[in-house]
Amino acid sequence: MLTLAAAVLSGAALAVPVKLPTIPVILEPNARLLTLTDAGITKAFPSAAGRPDAVFLTEDRKVTVAFEWREGKLAPNQVNDLVAQFPAVIRAQVPNIKTLKASLVQIGNTPWAQFVFTTPGQGDDLRRELLMTSALGRILVVTIAGNVKDYSRNEALIRTFADSLRVN
Repeated sequence: MLTLAAAVLSGAALAVPVKLPTIPVILEPNARLLTLTDAGITKAFPSAAGRPDAVFLTEDRKVTVAFEWREGKLAPNQVNDLVAQFPAVIRAQVPNIKTLKASLVQIGNTPWAQFVFTTPGQGDDLRRELLMTSALGRILVVTIAGNVKDYSRNEALIRTFADSLRVN
């Protein structure tokens, strides 16, 4: 997945709120985050199944933030249920999970189910964070991925970016 460094990139994002064209989200990008072009997304995620709609990455190209607006249905009042139910799905689908934390967080005025987990990696553990909420009755997933050390080095930037998300 971190072959994104080889993928095609567009210039740094503007520092004003923007609406993502294919999903109902407004965010405040940071000039220190790069935006993967459609061609870059296709190259980095060759399988159409699970291919994100939009991807941002840190300047060092070590941490990605991917947005998927899935077809699956999710009502706003079901987001809290994900916190209890989804860890079993993660454990069934992701081998060798070392740590897994599930919680309900508020970003803007929207509740999000948050799942942070680590798996063994070469030289450093891999860190994945899934943020899931309801957007127009469908599941919106934001995946933040990178090695633990790379995430730690970019954490302030990533948290500020994630905290700017607004579902519209």
